Amino acid sequence: MAFNDENTPAGAPTQTGASTKVEVVLPDPQKKVSRLFITLFGLLNFGLYLTVMMPALFSLPYKVGVLDPGNKAALLGLVATVGAVVGLIAGPVAGVLSDRTHTRIGRRRPWLIGGIIVLAIGSTIVALSDSVPMLILGWVVVSLGGACNAAAITPLVAERVPEAQRGIMGAIVGVATQLGGVLGYTIGGLFTTNLLLMFLIPVITLAVVGAIFMIFISDPIVTLPHTSLAQTFRLLVFNPRKHRDFSLVWLGKLLMQTALAFLTTYQLYFLLDRIGFTAEQAGAQLAVVGGLGILITMTFAIVSGTLSDRLKRRKAFIYGASGLTATGLALMAFADGFGLFFAAVLCILGAAGMFGAVDVAMASDLIPDREQAGRWMSIYNLAATLSTAIAPVIGAALLLIGPSAGGNYTALFLVGALLALGVGVTTSFVKGVR
Repeated sequence: MAFNDENTPAGAPTQTGASTKVEVVLPDPQKKVSRLFITLFGLLNFGLYLTVMMPALFSLPYKVGVLDPGNKAALLGLVATVGAVVGLIAGPVAGVLSDRTHTRIGRRRPWLIGGIIVLAIGSTIVALSDSVPMLILGWVVVSLGGACNAAAITPLVAERVPEAQRGIMGAIVGVATQLGGVLGYTIGGLFTTNLLLMFLIPVITLAVVGAIFMIFISDPIVTLPHTSLAQTFRLLVFNPRKHRDFSLVWLGKLLMQTALAFLTTYQLYFLLDRIGFTAEQAGAQLAVVGGLGILITMTFAIVSGTLSDRLKRRKAFIYGASGLTATGLALMAFADGFGLFFAAVLCILGAAGMFGAVDVAMASDLIPDREQAGRWMSIYNLAATLSTAIAPVIGAALLLIGPSAGGNYTALFLVGALLALGVGVTTSFVKGVR
């Protein structure tokens, strides 16, 4: 990707052919958000991540295995990569456009409502597909809906939450992510005979919590100039030298999410191929692991997020998450039974809670323009989307190394451990936060 100098800042007139009047009424950046906001935002993120984690961890791998059991790993990599490429384009574009959406109900709400509708259509296509092309088409639609939902939800920490509360808000996001994954295992295991319900229950959940959030939480008035299509894409490009710290945080997130994606993408197949479980047994065991994992993730996330706010330090917690993730993935590489797998996953979940809480806070601290939080947080989230595009490709190649029966999971997870250690290296060069 080519990087250019910064674009016209928010609030400045632009030559778009539309009115150059700019009205910006954001909440006071020093005023703490209410407990109601924190609670409903946590539920909203749970709904969002249930639609993300359940397909990634169980529903999509299961559907692929039913559709083409002989080539499930390669096909899963193809479908996941196509969806991720769509997300790479749609996610940042949706973020920029949501910043500049002018409606009577606000700028974020239309994207949440539209995203849920698109997600429901895509999920239905995936569930009912009986061919690979139809499956890929459905997953493309799902990816478009997910991009819209993320554009409506992820900017809220940066634009609504003061710095003193961002650590705890990041912790809540981290817990919501893991809770979505755990319940995804449980729901998936219960509905293996009803694929339509398996794919639609997360969408229905997001619709319910989204409606509650929109009823009780207002959407601030922020009127930025409209942009042309070309200008929209230019807003997605930034100069990494000018915003060096933000770029380093972005790179660290890419490395961590790629390492974690090796686990989330292939752990079901790991249990099937190396441990010898059936799909139903794997789903049940993963739900048990995840149930305990929720407690570990919550503990690591809340403690890390709270301490990072109080100590006004972020980097130490990222170092800890980097080392803990590497340790867990190294254990996973040599796991030959469920006991060691169990220990490795719990180790990784604790690290994911710590990283998720503090990394969101650090990125929110370092975004260059709070008024364009949708743009910058979409670029930040691009790292996670990109990881879902490259992890299946790299992972599929690593699994093919050597004559290992069922795939070379040792190589897969050892490479993931090295990537996780790289997060600590990139973080060490960040200067804008301690």
